[in-house]
Amino acid sequence: MAERRLRALCNGLIPEGFRLPEGRLLLAFSGGEDSLFLMALLSILAPNRSAALYVNHGIRPAEELEKEEHLNRYNASILGIPLEIRRIARGDVGRLAKEKHIGMEAAARDLRYGILRSYAMENGYSHILTAHHQDDQAETIIMRILSSAPVYALGGISRDDGILFRPLLNVSKKTIRKGIEAIGLSVSEDSTNSDTGYLRNCIRSNIIPYLSEQAKESLSSIAKNIAVLRQRARILDGGDRFYLEYDRNEFLSLDRLSQELTVFRAAECLGQSGRFSRRLAAAVIERAEMGYGRLMLPSFSVFPVKDLLRIYPGLDRFAAEWSRNSARHGRLELKEEYKDEMTLMLDPDLMVPPVIFRLSEEGDRIHLKGGWKRVSELEKEWRIPYSVVLEDREGLIAVFGAVFGGRDRLSERFADNPGKPFTLALARE
Repeated sequence: MAERRLRALCNGLIPEGFRLPEGRLLLAFSGGEDSLFLMALLSILAPNRSAALYVNHGIRPAEELEKEEHLNRYNASILGIPLEIRRIARGDVGRLAKEKHIGMEAAARDLRYGILRSYAMENGYSHILTAHHQDDQAETIIMRILSSAPVYALGGISRDDGILFRPLLNVSKKTIRKGIEAIGLSVSEDSTNSDTGYLRNCIRSNIIPYLSEQAKESLSSIAKNIAVLRQRARILDGGDRFYLEYDRNEFLSLDRLSQELTVFRAAECLGQSGRFSRRLAAAVIERAEMGYGRLMLPSFSVFPVKDLLRIYPGLDRFAAEWSRNSARHGRLELKEEYKDEMTLMLDPDLMVPPVIFRLSEEGDRIHLKGGWKRVSELEKEWRIPYSVVLEDREGLIAVFGAVFGGRDRLSERFADNPGKPFTLALARE
């Protein structure tokens, strides 16, 4: 029976121009109409090189998820596609959303894609297939228009995005539903899809049903044209330091789209959560045009420095005990290491434990050759947003600013007491 139903797909329902990439294929499977339709196509066109992975996010009722897992296993067995199931512990999605200041949907997506990429890499899959279709493209473009996204974001969803491939992007939801009817299998229904508190669900329920197929095709065409413009833009490379650095004059010589894309790429590299608005991109460009003034945000900071434009990642407050081995926080590591003649040299026997490695704070002072100096004043002189300090019971031992574009400074009480000197350096991982 399944073979007869699949034959119906072959007789006119396989979308025109549909193609699959070469190599082994891993389907991101939710059990809904779209991914079930794509699984059916794989069972016809690439059965010997395809598998599927379903991620249980643990954010819906346990009974609903258990039924969904059972149905997904059944459908996959009928279609002859191997199915793997991975479960995210309850609460993990919420914790990530809180940690990254993003919505539950975005946090679930981050975790899901992380699992998919790891599984694909570990098991030799060349592509991860997702079942995004033409209506999804229309929803995405409308959502970005409503959220004041920059013009380049209207390029929408890409068909081929590295390891990700979306073979149904030009296929209508209407075609997918016809295919599901022909197969005759039941689909999984996600109860959260009816929650119009999510912007995408609101658009799906209140806007998409009133658009003609021609209107959806037009939105897809807009996305394709803007994607082409984006490919022609010139995006500057900010280097591989802890912060990103650009020639300010070169940045200002770019067209507006290229400037926005450079800022977007920088924010993305530095871990900016969520999408970047036109207003925020304009504020960064304005600082570059002015050549002075700081833009301080939770996720990153912008500092024009003479003919340079520096963009720094956000750095949360931290404190860690340091030993002779090393101390680490994120991409920063303080360790014994000789770099050059500017590397700090001090006698560890002069330290009064505990010795703490932490982010600088307002009010920090260090005793230098010329007297006491506020660390904030040093940061202002160096035009950097923050530094890292080493502190013991007697006060600050050192200020590390070189990795951020400033300098490293050693307390006067260590300067003339080399004793058993060793070198300390703060480095980017």
